[in-house]
Amino acid sequence: MTKFDSLFGRFILKTTSKRRLIAFYIVFVIIPIIVVDGIVISGAYRGERAAREHTMENQANAINYTFSNQIDQAAKLGNALYSSLYVDRFLNTKFDSNLEYYNAYHNFFDDTLLKLVEGQSGLNFFIYLDNDTITNGSEFQKLDQAENTDWYTYVEESELNKGVYFGRRKTADGQIQKTIYYFQRLNYYNSVSKNILLVTIDYGKLAETISNLNYENRAYICDSTRVLMSNSRYSNINKDYDLKVNHTNIAYSQGFQVYNQYLTVDVVAGNDSLFKAMKTRWYQFVALILVNLMLPIYVSNILNTVYQNRLKEQEAVVAKKNAELLALHSQINPHFLFNALESIRMHSILKQESETAKMVEHLAKLQRQYTEWNEDNVTIEKEIEFVNAYLELQKYRFGDRLSFEIDVEPECLKLFIPKLTIVTFVENACVHGIESKITPGWIFVRISSDGEFMTLEIEDTGNGMEETERKELLRKMRFANIEMLKAKGRVGIVNACLRLKMISEEEVSFDLDSEPGTGTLVQIVAPVKYLKGLL
Repeated sequence: MTKFDSLFGRFILKTTSKRRLIAFYIVFVIIPIIVVDGIVISGAYRGERAAREHTMENQANAINYTFSNQIDQAAKLGNALYSSLYVDRFLNTKFDSNLEYYNAYHNFFDDTLLKLVEGQSGLNFFIYLDNDTITNGSEFQKLDQAENTDWYTYVEESELNKGVYFGRRKTADGQIQKTIYYFQRLNYYNSVSKNILLVTIDYGKLAETISNLNYENRAYICDSTRVLMSNSRYSNINKDYDLKVNHTNIAYSQGFQVYNQYLTVDVVAGNDSLFKAMKTRWYQFVALILVNLMLPIYVSNILNTVYQNRLKEQEAVVAKKNAELLALHSQINPHFLFNALESIRMHSILKQESETAKMVEHLAKLQRQYTEWNEDNVTIEKEIEFVNAYLELQKYRFGDRLSFEIDVEPECLKLFIPKLTIVTFVENACVHGIESKITPGWIFVRISSDGEFMTLEIEDTGNGMEETERKELLRKMRFANIEMLKAKGRVGIVNACLRLKMISEEEVSFDLDSEPGTGTLVQIVAPVKYLKGLL
């Protein structure tokens, strides 16, 4: 007999009135049922609402990246032409005849490979020249051809050097279609030059790409007054831009800057969270109904029911930690993968290199590590393989400007560490230390152990940082938390430090030493006892 059964028997023996029996039933049966029902239903609702908000955030991030990446492709072309002395000389040459211009025109495209770049990127560009000796046609037009167009009027009125304009154009078949323009004044060598580069971005293809992201919630890209694009048929290319209306069903909004334009991604709320929770977690509600039916009959089992509820609460805590960990995974910034891809692609376009296959092999290692999250923690040996692959790719990109050395003591190889932590600090050294430095630089990775503590050092001979910036970054490293991940900036470093704090129960220590023009040293010390058998 359980303690509860004993108490129940004594209660029956001592109580003979019907009122006390009813009170006992209400206190020990009805109220626990109501409380448990409320906990389960509210927990299911909160869980489904959090999952929906996370999905909408991911959707906005994906649309933001897809859209911004297309604009960045146009900007790369613009920057390349803007700073090219060869291009500037061609644009400002006075030709004596149409034949001379024709020959120079073909030599220009043969020398610059712009036709090849244009074909690979899928972008169309036009250069409007203040040069009467050129012949209108193809990519080069006289400046007076741009007058009275909506985009040129915007450029003149805004007086911007470069930017993005959402306008409309007339196609060859006479239709008026939405178009995204990227413009760049080509006045790097001559500040009074009126030459303008205009890159047209295919609105239809970009809208289709965003629609193919396959998120169920409807989303809009808007400026302050108009709806510019959507992931549904709302983005009809032949329609005019619709005015933005303040919808009450906008559940998530994310702002971002695209050159001179401030835009937002607005995501419309999906199905009601409670009904969706009931549909997706029907088994929980069925179980709840069964419990509600059986509990009044088996009063003596209420203690076991309470125990099961406590067990579920503990499982919920574990699930919450796992959810936080998955959220950390989704925050890891993969832009170094895309930088590496861009380097390989451009080299492959310009010349056939035997090193390409080797670089792709390194890239495959990076991609495999990044996408396979079956395990959050890996051995240092495996993480170093990933670091080496990343540095080999960066060395392919920077050439002799980058050298690196990795030194790991053998006893450290089998210790475990959160995946992609070391490479996050290495990437930071490349991007903020080596990339912006003209002279060659080194990156050193050193891992050692005295048996009680493991010491990890990442050092670069890059640009370094000022004292104020160093103190602020060190503060973020030492006090990393999930709230910091919502802010802009070096969230990759915060992510890595937070996961290191999680596996070491806050016993990891961080230090940062930097000197402008000399380099930066990051030192991480963690107890070895937390790095054994973490998988």
